Amino acid sequence: MDITIRRAAAADAHSASDLYLRARRVAAKTGRIPPPAHSDDEVAAWIEHVVIPKLECWLAQTPGRQAVGILVLEGDWIDQLYVDPGLTGRGIGVELLDLAKRERPHGLRLWTFVSNEGAQRFWERHGFREVERTNGSRNEERAPDIRYVWK
Repeated sequence: MDITIRRAAAADAHSASDLYLRARRVAAKTGRIPPPAHSDDEVAAWIEHVVIPKLECWLAQTPGRQAVGILVLEGDWIDQLYVDPGLTGRGIGVELLDLAKRERPHGLRLWTFVSNEGAQRFWERHGFREVERTNGSRNEERAPDIRYVWK
C-alpha cells in the first residue's frame, strides 16, 4: 500500500484520535482487547495534550492524507501501534514497526494483552520475545498482559 509516514503535528490530533478510537473499538468488539478504560473525549484530549506534544507520535497516511496507522514511542517503549481496522494485513504496521526499530536501534519494549493473539504473533514474527506475563493488576483495563522486548 502506498503510504507516507511522518511525525504528527498539533493539527493531526483529531485524525489521530479518530484512528486510534476506531481501531480500539473494533479490537474490543472482537474480544482482542478489553473495553476502553477512558471515554472518547478523554482519549482525544490525551492525544491532543500529551501524545502529540510530549511523546513521539508518527502517522502513516495515504496519498490523500488519510491517517491509516499510528505509532507512539515513549523512550524505548512502543506505547501504541494501531492500523485502520479495514487495512490490516497490508504492511502498514510493519512499516511503522520498521521505523520504530530504526529510531530505537538499541531495543524496544511493549505490552500487549494476553487476549490479543494476533498482536502476539505479529510481535514474535518481527523478533520480539516475551519476557513477562502479568495478571493485569498494573494496567488500567485490569486485563492480563505480556511484556515483549526486541534487541
